[in-house]
Amino acid sequence: MDVRPDAPAAEASKPTLAAVELHGHLLRYGEVVREDDSRDNLRRLGTCEFDFDVVEAVFGDGVPANFDTVTEAVTGIFGQSNAPALNVAVHPPAITGFFSPLPESMPAADKHEQLRQEAALLADIGAAQSVRIRAVPVRSELITIEEEPEPHQWHHVLHIPEPVHARLTLMARALNMGTYELLDTTRAASNAVHALDGVALAGHGSDVPYTLVVGAYPDHVELSILHYGEWFHGHHGPVGDPNDAAYFAAALLDKIGLGTTDVGRFLLYGEEATPRKFRLLADLLDHQPELFNPLEIFGRTSPGATPEVLATYTPCIGALIA
Repeated sequence: MDVRPDAPAAEASKPTLAAVELHGHLLRYGEVVREDDSRDNLRRLGTCEFDFDVVEAVFGDGVPANFDTVTEAVTGIFGQSNAPALNVAVHPPAITGFFSPLPESMPAADKHEQLRQEAALLADIGAAQSVRIRAVPVRSELITIEEEPEPHQWHHVLHIPEPVHARLTLMARALNMGTYELLDTTRAASNAVHALDGVALAGHGSDVPYTLVVGAYPDHVELSILHYGEWFHGHHGPVGDPNDAAYFAAALLDKIGLGTTDVGRFLLYGEEATPRKFRLLADLLDHQPELFNPLEIFGRTSPGATPEVLATYTPCIGALIA
């Protein structure tokens, strides 16, 4: 699928947003134009396929041989974009990420240092090495410590290895963009669902506060829980069979203190998003999966694309509107 309408001359000076999502041999891309009334108008959406692992080329160890090829392709896509940053969505297996609660009373500098140390531990990095992170607040929760409840802020943290930072910076500069923003695809997919909160979730009412969003891929499954349309938590794991998703979903719900009856909606996206393959999880939740269509965010349709193909663009579009 390639949605790439010609941009009118008057549109060229309007602010734009640009994003890519990487998985296997595929790079999905999207760009929107922000209109004067703050609406986002989809300018282009499509896929580039390579004969090498594009994730390894950008996020791999050592000196990836194909990074320049990826950069050339991205430059060819966004060459005329005036986006301030390139938003990059990466799937959880490719980068170290975690959730961590910290007291809301903790000074910002101390929070950053605490999260940096946690990232170093998880990524097995020595204390003397540089540790670069991206941390975003997710939700607040009262956590009892020594019998005293205290407000905590949950953060989602990504560790960005220095070689990856250098490559993404070079890619952004090649596009004349000031910087890049990195987010994992569980957060990106949640962004897309949140953007449709007033449409897709309307009418479900307050009796179904939690939504399970599942990303299905050949090598892994990724899961997000949303609370009234807001990202609440995420999880991922390797899969040998789609039914493995039921195990990881049960583990995620247990981890955050929820039961299957707390979930009122089950959304599905990804390269292996075939609803009939997720009967075990559907039975566990007592809800049938719904294929998510991110083009509805822009009021667009793509007659030539199947619902399964449209669902694959969920993380890319979620990163686009982050």
